[in-house]
Amino acid sequence: MTMLEEQMQEIRRLPARVAGVELQIVQLREEMRESFSATRSDLRAEIRAGDQETRDFMRTLYEELKTTLRTIGEGTKGRRR
Repeated sequence: MTMLEEQMQEIRRLPARVAGVELQIVQLREEMRESFSATRSDLRAEIRAGDQETRDFMRTLYEELKTTLRTIGEGTKGRRR
């Protein structure tokens, strides 16, 4: 009889324990969602920074190319005369 009473006590505690686990799962999901959101935002910022770096590099290459072509053009003009 005592064992049966103890088992019934344990069974009565189950809903509260299940509710506690459910709360922990909900909290974990929220933390994971926040973490993924932050990671996604960080990644977007890195991509934008990388895009700007690429644009700056391309601008530098373009300016160097213009200078090189101008130099070549000046050298060619001198030979034709």
